[in-house]
Amino acid sequence: MKSQNSEKIHIGIFGDTNSGKSTLLNYMTGTKTSIVSPISGTTTDPIRKAMEITDFGPVLFIDTAGFNDKTDLGKLRVQKSLGIIDKCDIFIYCLSENLDKEIIEKINLSKKPIIYVAMRDDLDLAGPLVEKYKDLDPIAVDVTENACRLKIFDRIKKLYKKEELSITGSLVKEGDMVILVIPQDKAAPKGRLIKPQVMTIRELIDKNATALACKLENLENTLKALKDKPDLVICDSQVFKESKEILGDGIRLTSFSVLFSAYKGDIDYFVESVKVLEREVKNILISEACTHPPIDEDIGTVKIPKMLRERFPDISIDFNRGDDPIAYEKYDLIINCGACMFNRTSMLSKVGKAKAKKVPMTNYGITIAYLKGILDKITLP
Repeated sequence: MKSQNSEKIHIGIFGDTNSGKSTLLNYMTGTKTSIVSPISGTTTDPIRKAMEITDFGPVLFIDTAGFNDKTDLGKLRVQKSLGIIDKCDIFIYCLSENLDKEIIEKINLSKKPIIYVAMRDDLDLAGPLVEKYKDLDPIAVDVTENACRLKIFDRIKKLYKKEELSITGSLVKEGDMVILVIPQDKAAPKGRLIKPQVMTIRELIDKNATALACKLENLENTLKALKDKPDLVICDSQVFKESKEILGDGIRLTSFSVLFSAYKGDIDYFVESVKVLEREVKNILISEACTHPPIDEDIGTVKIPKMLRERFPDISIDFNRGDDPIAYEKYDLIINCGACMFNRTSMLSKVGKAKAKKVPMTNYGITIAYLKGILDKITLP
């Protein structure tokens, strides 16, 4: 299966305008992805380019707009660049004569590796920067030498240790039989499965487990067709209660969204946070990573709000999509989607900000299980 961008290591390229960021991206990827020009502000929106680093894995380079553009439009570009910080697993910072210490401090707050680069060693432009910022251990880059590119790749490998993450974790082992309950409502994409379902099936195959998929209407017949009970049933969160009623006791049940709450986020915090619904809450934010247009059966904009209003008729619900900023302190609870389109770093950054503001945060699957009264009856990863 082709690696999705949300599963790649995100490497952000930062620095002032004309510090060589776009040249570096083109050089690193061996393509002309970014436009290179001596005119300040050539790069406007962040530019993304995926590639594979040998003996490391798939990465996503993100070229950002320069930080020293003081125009009104430049300030907007800088804000977009700052918004990328939360997504990055590693930073490459292209040095220039005047280092923006405020930006460096913002990056340092993320506590993620930074690789400092001085561009154009072939033109003797890098030497003075290397000397000036020697305490940062910068790499001098000659854009005509492949060896310098390999130096950066080697530094990436040394500084970043990848987590070995699993969607199903210890819930599934080799030889297990797993049933996937996949309803096909109006929200289901025609002719394909959604990303969490595809990723889960692939992992089950990799684990040498057996994956058996069906719709809710066929779950009972599927169980009857099996010689033994399945080791685990994974359903769409929308059919949690219906699936549990069919399964009864003795068969472990979880959902794709619950699995992804651990795979992408902080499941312990999500489970603890949802308990705020035991008391009266006034303001809730529902945050969706995808930017697809909602439909009349949409889980985030229709189904969960309906369940919430049945319990709290006067509740105020706001909606947030993609990378829209969040005013955390405004809300009694933030409910995220499964975050399959976000990388784990981005999701954990959101959780960290919520914790810092002492704002409860959970996700769709945990919320639905709680509101349907079966959170204590499902299996958590």
